[in-house]
Amino acid sequence: MKPPNDMEDGARPSPPSDQRSPCGVRQYPRRIRLSPRAAAWIVLPIGLLYALLTARLPDDGPAALLALLPGLLAASVLRAAGFRCRDLYLRPAPLSRTGLGLLAASLVFLPVILVTGRWTGWRWPAALVYAPASGISQELYFRATLLPLLTALLGGRRNAALVVHALLFAAWHLPAALPSAPPAGIAGIVAVTFACGMLWGRQVQRDGTVFWLMAYHSLLLAIVSLYTWT
Repeated sequence: MKPPNDMEDGARPSPPSDQRSPCGVRQYPRRIRLSPRAAAWIVLPIGLLYALLTARLPDDGPAALLALLPGLLAASVLRAAGFRCRDLYLRPAPLSRTGLGLLAASLVFLPVILVTGRWTGWRWPAALVYAPASGISQELYFRATLLPLLTALLGGRRNAALVVHALLFAAWHLPAALPSAPPAGIAGIVAVTFACGMLWGRQVQRDGTVFWLMAYHSLLLAIVSLYTWT
């Protein structure tokens, strides 16, 4: 008996019938891609859980490495939604003079923060583990994920996205401050973190990279780890 045509001369066997269209063209499963709106329903709850985790997470032990997870997870969600690395500002790029000025402008708040705190001395886990883990994760979540996501949801209006992202950045710091900070301290935290969110977000938008801010934020947290406000 003559073999089927697709088995002659060593040809590959036909795929199962359920993998072919009625025209005989092989079909492959399409890659599932999230819409920005669907991604927001995942990213925003991650931010809420991230705030609660940070409020309870010790800053001087191996558990501090858990601070990396929310930022990595949120950025992965946007990658699944079709955002490119350049859309998330995850690419190397030079630091412009304007970007440097925006980062330097946020240092105006540092003396006030340090003067109101109490020196605790060097704690290497907090400075060398928690500070970079938290700094990198915060930038992954807020500048590399939330800022481009809001820009997409708001129809490309970068300034509106910048303001909303800065408000959420300020609100994210509240769970850690509410249990112990006085009302004036809470107001100061909101004002400082909102201003930093505006400056840092603009720098990332201006230079197209979040890497400089990751290093800068990690260094600031390492300095702040030498003080306490309780």
